[in-house]
Amino acid sequence: MFPINPRELQKQLKQLKKMGMKIEQLENVDEVVIQLEGKKLILEKPDVMALEFASQKVFYIVPKSIREEIGGIKAETPATSIKEDDISFIAEFTGVSRDVAREALIRAGGDIAKAIEILQSEKK
Repeated sequence: MFPINPRELQKQLKQLKKMGMKIEQLENVDEVVIQLEGKKLILEKPDVMALEFASQKVFYIVPKSIREEIGGIKAETPATSIKEDDISFIAEFTGVSRDVAREALIRAGGDIAKAIEILQSEKK
């Protein structure tokens, strides 16, 4: 997906509204599930917009994270190797349990700094 400047996006949305397109921001969406043959993609905590034009509805979805389930087995996408030393460091640095630190590290794709940011933003 291409990164879009938020101001540019707002400008484009205004132009689309002028052309008769209805735009609706869906609030409080927990997850979006895409069922494929043999697996599910679970888009967690997504920002979802519904665009309607000429009696067709299009959904624009930007997830915070993506989880994949294959035949009932849950897997994080992309797969990352998590080191016990990293978990210990994050738990000690942020004052959370090792389980919480492990989950944050998985959500951050193995990036220690990002995992710490996630935990600190959740404390606020």
